[in-house]
Amino acid sequence: MGENELFSDHSVWIRCAGIRLSVGNSEILVVEQPSDAESELQRLLQDSGFNTTNVTTEGDCLSQIRTSKPDLVLLSLSELTLDAHSLIREILKIDAAMPIILTSVNGEEDRLVSLLEAGATDFLRFMSGQGTLLKYVIDKSIQRHSIHQDHITSEEKLEDLNLKLGENLKILERDQQAGFRVQRGMMPPTPTTIGKVTFDHRIFPSLILSGDFIDYFELPDGRMLFYIADVSGHGASSAFVTVLLKSLSRRLQRDFESLGLDSPGSILVWLNREILQCDLEQHVTMFLGIVNCDENTLEYSNAAQFPGAILSGDDLAQFLEIGGLPLGLYQSPEYDSRSVLLPLHFTIVMFSDGVFEIMPQQTLKAKEEHLLSVVKCGKRDVEALAEQLGIESTRNVPDDIAVFTVAGVR
Repeated sequence: MGENELFSDHSVWIRCAGIRLSVGNSEILVVEQPSDAESELQRLLQDSGFNTTNVTTEGDCLSQIRTSKPDLVLLSLSELTLDAHSLIREILKIDAAMPIILTSVNGEEDRLVSLLEAGATDFLRFMSGQGTLLKYVIDKSIQRHSIHQDHITSEEKLEDLNLKLGENLKILERDQQAGFRVQRGMMPPTPTTIGKVTFDHRIFPSLILSGDFIDYFELPDGRMLFYIADVSGHGASSAFVTVLLKSLSRRLQRDFESLGLDSPGSILVWLNREILQCDLEQHVTMFLGIVNCDENTLEYSNAAQFPGAILSGDDLAQFLEIGGLPLGLYQSPEYDSRSVLLPLHFTIVMFSDGVFEIMPQQTLKAKEEHLLSVVKCGKRDVEALAEQLGIESTRNVPDDIAVFTVAGVR
């Protein structure tokens, strides 16, 4: 492609870094020596399709830059009497990225170098008939300036978006923290002693809110009911379901006798029915037990809570093995209830399945065996269990972890 063909369309689009820039019909501010006639420089610029404004004084130049915002300043040094160094500095105070091209008939290398050091963008030794070269230099300078301005605009937009994102994240975190305080307020106080039984728990959420939930209370006949629940998923959506569980706990405590529920299995059937009516996307696993201190027994049932609860005494530690389906998935599941005699000094240790995520053992069986060995070694209070399993020292746990103990003396 020849020079004449290249510059025949003065509204040509130049594609650069994915940005389309119009470099024809640009506004050029020309600063040159006063003349009674139109200069050859002006004529060449107009013939090349540029819109030009001519000024001869520093004041007029700076005023035009402030009001008209030209695309480029062309500073003709030939016989120019004003202080070019001062003018360049003042121009750059107004627009630090403004392209400034110097033109000179004579070389004047020393002067050109000092002006480039002062902030001029480029220079051209201008001679008659060099319109194509002049246009090329101007177009390139405007193109670079446009890309720079677009880059600045993009950075400003990105900075603004990041600022807004940061503000929204702070608002979200404040909301989550407020939700955590509400959720924590729904939990029973810990540790709590009812008669001869002490309940203690801690929840380590993967986010601020948790899908693990624990509750315990005394029934009207003096028995103590407790459960550990794990809502599928984690975060806010799971935490909302724990509000429902707390509401159901209150109904259960208030209306236990009128509901006619005579075993842990029947309680799980009732809870399943209530959760299904809410048409939730989440399901719930739960281990539910009832301690009878008068008869020294534990009745329990399990709705797919895993790992199993561990019953420990002075010389034993064993899983309370029992199966069952999660709550909130099936219309008519059946839940078995079992009863065991409690040791003289007993502790029932329960975990949510998030504990498996931080354990180094490779298989579930090995993880279960390790949990059992930790309890056998006498680690039966919440703090000792959390420390022994490394929960306290683990940052950013991948899933919610609940640790719950029920301890007593016959």
